Amino acid sequence: MSQRDNARPWIVPAVWALMITMLLGVAFIGVSWPFNDVYSRFYTATTSSWRDTIVNAFASGVEYRPLFVVGVKLAHQLAGLRLWFYQTLVLLQFAAVLAGLLWILRPLTWKRAAAACIALACVAGLHSSRVLFTIFPLNQHSFGAVLLIAAILLALSPRSRATEWAFLPLTLAALLVLESGVLVVAVTVVLWRMRAPGTSGRMVMGTLVAAVVYAAVRFTFGTQTVTGVHAETGLGFADVTAQRLGEIFVHAPWLLWLYNLVASVLTIAVSEPRAGKYVFIESILHGRIPLWMYIHVVTSVVTTGVIVFALATSRISAARDRYIAAAGVTLVILGSALGFLYTRDRVALSAGIGYAMLAYVAVAAVLEGRPERRAGLAIATTCVAVVAAGWLIRTGEAYFQLRDVAWENYQEWTARYEELGGTTQPQTDVLIRLRQAALERIPDDPRNDPAWTYAVFEREFERNR
Repeated sequence: MSQRDNARPWIVPAVWALMITMLLGVAFIGVSWPFNDVYSRFYTATTSSWRDTIVNAFASGVEYRPLFVVGVKLAHQLAGLRLWFYQTLVLLQFAAVLAGLLWILRPLTWKRAAAACIALACVAGLHSSRVLFTIFPLNQHSFGAVLLIAAILLALSPRSRATEWAFLPLTLAALLVLESGVLVVAVTVVLWRMRAPGTSGRMVMGTLVAAVVYAAVRFTFGTQTVTGVHAETGLGFADVTAQRLGEIFVHAPWLLWLYNLVASVLTIAVSEPRAGKYVFIESILHGRIPLWMYIHVVTSVVTTGVIVFALATSRISAARDRYIAAAGVTLVILGSALGFLYTRDRVALSAGIGYAMLAYVAVAAVLEGRPERRAGLAIATTCVAVVAAGWLIRTGEAYFQLRDVAWENYQEWTARYEELGGTTQPQTDVLIRLRQAALERIPDDPRNDPAWTYAVFEREFERNR
């Protein structure tokens, strides 16, 4: 057996994924309970019977997430208010996202291992991925991402009767956890049409049956329907209230939907706008452009350029790469479309995962290609170097933003507690215990971090002078 046969290039991105998880885990350990996203859910879980919980879960409105509601009740029954339990779940789900993505990519050469490392850093560094570390108290976004990645992985793996039948419960679970579960249906159909190795008519039928069951349950027991304007969202250079949006788009709500869809695509492709607001352009107009904005935009623009180049020149020729690229395009387009009612960074989570998949096949194609001209090789090498450096920096940014989150959550229980209505809430046992746990340890004040971290990384607070 040759030395090449003994080589296992996938070990490099596997170690890189572990390092990312450990790095972000160190910061995440310091994140305590938020007030806004947790108290009401835990209070409902403690005061509602199992029967009431199930009834309320399946009779919810626009945000139809019955398994999430039931999951919070179950988690509280099992672990109570033990923060470490929920933090562990978040970290395990994040690790599962990276591991599942690496399994999909399956890099078998050293160049592909480098491309996989860039893709993993892309997932960790994208602003849309920050939601993966949010405590709700269960993170339905990361669980939905795990189920989506599992579906793609099964579609790309050798077919078996067990995996074929697995798509019905997997799809139904994904839909009942989060609305983005509809992407499982879409990507499954796309990969089936492309004749991916793990797909079959039986598998597609199971996925479609799950979608029909979900629709029947939602529209039978759900209490609300989608309206033209759902919530406050970014428009142009500012956040606009739902009431004002309703007035602006009263006769053509589809224009707002189109704006939000385009904004979600662009926020992944060029890191602008952010939550619907064109902050980079606004900074240019005011003549104050922080370095981190340049890093975000340049990294994304060059990455998107590499992807477009690889797709346009038909450099993605391997069958598995074409399947991955097809899944990636589906996630970017339809994942962005999920934010048609309103746009947030977190709405583009699935689109960001698809973008990372496209980045992998594109970078691998460029690294493995042989440009006929020396200038072409130099340009390709420079672009890959810029992409790698940019996503490495943005992965480091994720660490510092988690430190900011730790401080923000602490502020919710202290300086902003009265503003958020904590003092007017009934002083229940749940509220008292959550606040005690949040105040047990004071996180490091990120405003005292070195000045360079505020120049290179996007931060949530102003630095102390």
